[in-house]
Amino acid sequence: MGDNIIALGNFGGGSGSQMNVAILNGSARGFQISSSQPSTSRGENSQPAAETHNECITMWEPVHLKQEWTISNFKKALDLASPGICLRSRCFKDSSMPDINWQLCLYPGGKREENIGHVSLFLKMAANQAAREFTVRAEYRFYFLDDGGVARFSNVNTGDFKVKPQKSSHSWGLRNIPRSKVDNCIRSDGSLRILCQIELVPDFNKLQSLEIRRDSAINSNHITKQYLNKIHEMFENSIGTDCMIQCGMKSFDVHKFILMAHSEVFRAMFSHKETKENVESRIDLMDTSPVAVQHMLTYMYSGSISEDLTDEEAPLVMEIAEKYGLDALKILCQQKLIPRLNKNNVCAMLELADTHNAPLLMDACIPIICINVNELMKSDDWKDLRTSNLKLVNGVLEKVVMMKGIKSTMSNSPPSKRARIQDHIFLRP
Repeated sequence: MGDNIIALGNFGGGSGSQMNVAILNGSARGFQISSSQPSTSRGENSQPAAETHNECITMWEPVHLKQEWTISNFKKALDLASPGICLRSRCFKDSSMPDINWQLCLYPGGKREENIGHVSLFLKMAANQAAREFTVRAEYRFYFLDDGGVARFSNVNTGDFKVKPQKSSHSWGLRNIPRSKVDNCIRSDGSLRILCQIELVPDFNKLQSLEIRRDSAINSNHITKQYLNKIHEMFENSIGTDCMIQCGMKSFDVHKFILMAHSEVFRAMFSHKETKENVESRIDLMDTSPVAVQHMLTYMYSGSISEDLTDEEAPLVMEIAEKYGLDALKILCQQKLIPRLNKNNVCAMLELADTHNAPLLMDACIPIICINVNELMKSDDWKDLRTSNLKLVNGVLEKVVMMKGIKSTMSNSPPSKRARIQDHIFLRP
């Protein structure tokens, strides 16, 4: 809060200081949220543009200024001052609007002859550099305070303070404050204490908007990979392990919680305190190979499967995946095998898919068989498959016929009359 004290007889000015109250530092004061999206209008033949979402926030608060002004011997000023004599407070301003000054102007005998018997009080706004025309809208309040700081007189108004190049100041206020009201506000020492409060918007030209980013620049895939790598390191370096898997001549140090997290079988095994595996913290896997166990554990600790999985290892891995309910591991195995499909291994892959209930691998075999059906049906592998699993062969041939029928329907030409009968034969035992 700033104080100005002006002694009677020194109407040109006075000594004192000022204080401005700011809600926020800087010129950004308050909230304004805006969002924009580019126009979606386009020609009929143009491709839909990718939608871009832009969003920003402008923060701003109304500027608050407060000035207190004490005029000593004011009762004597009321008696002696003639119209037009003006007492002026010290200029005050807000740091966010350095080019604008505010000042209180008080006329104890009234501003003009027609105001005799009244006191006139004005708030004046002046610009340091009136190079352009602008308007500042402000709400201003006048209070006359008694000895206890209680307002005995108050007035609230809103005005548009306009500055032009040819006129660098503008005033708003009260021309005719009855002298009787002012007399009631004079303090015991004969002084008059005026409080002025101003609320206005800042210079919007200086406000800055901040961009709001809804999309994250963080690569979540990279973070996930780092996380899984750390888990896999615990396995590779046997850190904090609490269980051992023995398979043949090879042992694996593992963590029970990893096994339980991925397999309901292992979870049930370790959920009962009396089981041998839980008591000894040891699992003996006698019906598989160390290679299959290694692939299973690699999946459990890293969420992936080794790139060097061979066609010979795949059946063992799919078998152990089925045994311990690792459906995702089965899917990963199929994804590794499907790109390797060809007419030379398709029969083995068919049998593998049928044995371990691998529908992705099974469906991928059908087009290979359809394309090479004539050659395959003469091969030893196909004959062996027909002997060992006739039901599978008939099911595959049914799918091949259906696929050929769909291809024929999609073609504009009639089906060939020379279509071989073996393409449509279902074998019987």
